[in-house]
Amino acid sequence: MITTAPARRAGLAVIALGALVLAGCSSTNSAGGGTEGANNLTADIAAGSVGTMDQFASIADICPADGEKVSVGVVDGYGTNTWSKTVLAEIESEAAKCDAISGVEFIAGRGDLEATTSGITSLAAKGTDIILVIPDAGPGEAHLPAIRQATQAGSIVVNFASDPQGTAGTDYLDYTDQIPTFVGKSKAQWIVDQLGSAGGNVVFFGGPSGALVSTQEFAGAKEVFDANPQITLVNTEPIWTNWDPAQAQQAMAGVLSQGQPINAIIADYGASASGVIRAYEAAGQPLPILTSTDDNSLSCGFADLKAKNPGYELATVSSRTWIGRVALRKALAAKFGGKDAEPSLYELALFEDSTGTTPGAVTPDKACLSSAPSDATPSTLLTADEITKLFG
Repeated sequence: MITTAPARRAGLAVIALGALVLAGCSSTNSAGGGTEGANNLTADIAAGSVGTMDQFASIADICPADGEKVSVGVVDGYGTNTWSKTVLAEIESEAAKCDAISGVEFIAGRGDLEATTSGITSLAAKGTDIILVIPDAGPGEAHLPAIRQATQAGSIVVNFASDPQGTAGTDYLDYTDQIPTFVGKSKAQWIVDQLGSAGGNVVFFGGPSGALVSTQEFAGAKEVFDANPQITLVNTEPIWTNWDPAQAQQAMAGVLSQGQPINAIIADYGASASGVIRAYEAAGQPLPILTSTDDNSLSCGFADLKAKNPGYELATVSSRTWIGRVALRKALAAKFGGKDAEPSLYELALFEDSTGTTPGAVTPDKACLSSAPSDATPSTLLTADEITKLFG
């Protein structure tokens, strides 16, 4: 079932909420906080700061030994695929390390904007202390009225994995994620390095139409390709797939039917890349080099595909299923008036590179999670036992 805390669900009606509830001393998001408590808009959490994964904080330094009980709610604009399942498991794994957390309640928006925003306001209405939101059921800003409403009701709201397009410290406490433009540049540079002076044609696949993470990653990739005229980015915007492998397969089939040679592919979601691969197999054409987010089917299936397609290579960045851990730690620091200096926004280098030329990246055979589903994320921070428990 979707709710993982004790059953305390309220109706999903949109409600009129009262004035902003503030507790503790005044501070700014970048400095302040103190030990007597912080409010739900300002805290010493380095809001908006940029960094890398080696700067992660420890929840043991944030969660008080004898703090008051805290309720946590998670609202995922989609919440129905393995990625979302893993994100929730990572949050629950992190929450289990903090005795002050009484439970984690999960609401899946299932791609419905109204259900997602109602989920946010319903959690606030019941007095949920911390609400973590993935605002991707529609344009980011479409979630802002509900996010503001929850903040005004006194909940600490931290958005993650999708940009709500608001202002930290005004509309919500913080937003934490990868930096999509940086990811786009990382993927594009890998393609430039692989294709060399010969260059070639590149196709970019995104998610739902207008998805900000897709358009931002596309912009980052385009910046690199524009500086390398031997590379031609075939499409002028992402090819929209709704992050659905079947739609990605259909779209790739359409590209292949045009007869233009394709030398490299960027997909902003690993499952979409799997659909692209199926389109090539159905067309009987050799796979080009491909870069995406990490996906177990890509890692575990690389060796077989490489044997049949000598020119095939794979590079991935982390699917960042762990980003909800960061959101939770920042919210807890705000709740208890503590400090969390870890970054909010992450520059993600390549996680996986089949060529073995990227420092710090693993090869697909090392990334493969042999006991997990095909669409699991090899870069998860879940332990082996937690992965086994999650996927059975």
